[in-house]
Amino acid sequence: MRSLRLAVLLLFASIGLTSLAQTPCDWFDHNGDGFIGANTWLYVLSQYGTAGEMDVDDSGLVDLHDLLAFIPFFQSSCPVAWRDTTEGHVLGLALVEHAQHPAALQGLSGELPAGAITYRLYALLADPEDRVLALFGDDETPLLFETEAAFYGFGVGVGETTAVSDYEPAFDSFFPANAFSTWFSTGMEPGDFNGVVGHVSGDSGWAAAQGNAIAMDDAIGGAWFDSSSLPALNNGAVLLGQFTLTEASPFTGTVNLLAATEGGAAIEQVEGMGFASDELTVFGCMEEGALNFAPEATWQLAGSCQFPGDFDGDGELTVADFMALLAAFGCTDCLVADVDGDGVVSVGDVLLFLTWI
Repeated sequence: MRSLRLAVLLLFASIGLTSLAQTPCDWFDHNGDGFIGANTWLYVLSQYGTAGEMDVDDSGLVDLHDLLAFIPFFQSSCPVAWRDTTEGHVLGLALVEHAQHPAALQGLSGELPAGAITYRLYALLADPEDRVLALFGDDETPLLFETEAAFYGFGVGVGETTAVSDYEPAFDSFFPANAFSTWFSTGMEPGDFNGVVGHVSGDSGWAAAQGNAIAMDDAIGGAWFDSSSLPALNNGAVLLGQFTLTEASPFTGTVNLLAATEGGAAIEQVEGMGFASDELTVFGCMEEGALNFAPEATWQLAGSCQFPGDFDGDGELTVADFMALLAAFGCTDCLVADVDGDGVVSVGDVLLFLTWI
């Protein structure tokens, strides 16, 4: 498989065992300015699907696997070494029910019918510094989303989106269905303006997909990728997309991910991860002693639980929490600060907190 060939290529390149053991800058700094930046993106993407210079794995075409080799080095200053590879940082996927729509909503791309349902898909990551670089697929490792209904608002027409950075929240007040369009992401949240989720495709025509499937499964392959600056630390889950079905029906998929791990010093590639709407994840606090314990929760994200006095959610009571307690003095609706539970933040809370640190 070409994914295995790419892994072998990167391994051999890192230890100098092949004729391709040039540095990433030798490959990707095409204009010699010492920075692998936006100009290189344009250069790589202009060659996509052709027999261009950026054919890193020597397959005869600049395809998905050459793109995956390039993505970890975007915005890198030269010199830079090939990335190590890791395992176990990508824990799995979480499909979460985001909204149900009992009434029809008007949208730019048409009406969202009553009975529609919106899901959000997340990658579960082991480390807060891990991030998703790309979702991808080709004929050997297809990316596929299927339902018996249709995906609302996905595409390149008026009012449609393919990536979260296409979403325009300004239209929501006039066309409320706009907020529930279908799109992909690599960690950006709706309304974020600190980057762009890009996309590239081969011959499959996924961007014009109609009906009940979204697929990247052609020989050249395609991807949604992160072309932004480093995002904020994650809390254990990275948003991969929002998917609105025009009616309640089974929803399944297979996802392939490229992730940055070890603080960006390594990469991890995971293929064939599946999800299904009959195995939904419920995010929430699963610790019974917490103020916001949620018995229905099936997955606990970092910082989900609130404990008396723990203002910053780090699981410890420190001087920083004490200063926050003092700032809330006199508050009558501050649950975290009301450590003695009498309904008001007072001297009693301060004295009790001091016995805990």
